[in-house]
Amino acid sequence: TPGWAAHLAVALGASDYLCLARTGARMRDVVAEQLADAVAFKPDLVTLLIGGNDVLRSDFNPVRVAREARDVCLELTAAGSVVLVVLLHDPSKVLPRGGVAVGRVLAVRAAAVNSALLTDLAGLPGVVVLDPQHFDMAHQRSTWHIDRMHPSARGHRALASIAAARLAQHGLCAVAPIPPIPEQCPGPILVAVWLVAHGIPWLLRRSVDLLPELVGVVIADSRAARARADDVGDGQSPAAMAAPSDAAAATTASA
Repeated sequence: TPGWAAHLAVALGASDYLCLARTGARMRDVVAEQLADAVAFKPDLVTLLIGGNDVLRSDFNPVRVAREARDVCLELTAAGSVVLVVLLHDPSKVLPRGGVAVGRVLAVRAAAVNSALLTDLAGLPGVVVLDPQHFDMAHQRSTWHIDRMHPSARGHRALASIAAARLAQHGLCAVAPIPPIPEQCPGPILVAVWLVAHGIPWLLRRSVDLLPELVGVVIADSRAARARADDVGDGQSPAAMAAPSDAAAATTASA
């Protein structure tokens, strides 16, 4: 399945296209393995969607991710390229209910990466930032792969479309439309098979990397549940049930 950058290249009428992305790559891998080849290719446009694999690791450091992204952007723009940087989506909006705790931790981490990127890339000439969370596609299940972390075929096209619209604001106009494909979500049987074969093992592996924040979420949820029970027992309104989410976010952000 063509990725969103490939769809974008076609829409922009690119004469050449080079894909340096690879599964599992982190920001430091872009610096060590991909940057030199990207500069040598002398592209007019470079797309950069990074940080998603960094948020899954125990040595997560959003400041380092943003600093390295800035260095990459400076080198690419100095070579004459425009760089489109795509921020991360909020995984908690699309993960299944069974992954609520992990989703909230990932959401806090993704927000930290996005905030650091916005700070470090602000005002850099030749750098265009796209936040997919401003668009409906970021929150629709059908635009995400069954793992909820990567775009589906429909999602790749949707992301390419909003990227083309963003670039048009900076003078890079598409010459061809990106036709959407019908909305389609995997059925319950396929989801169950994927969860057993891939989802649960992945969750167990990532839970180790995310352990400190996960502990904070569990503790915050436990305290919130006790507080709600006490309120109900005292005859008070349980209207404050929305508060635990904020408390958990504060706990995980400071972990």
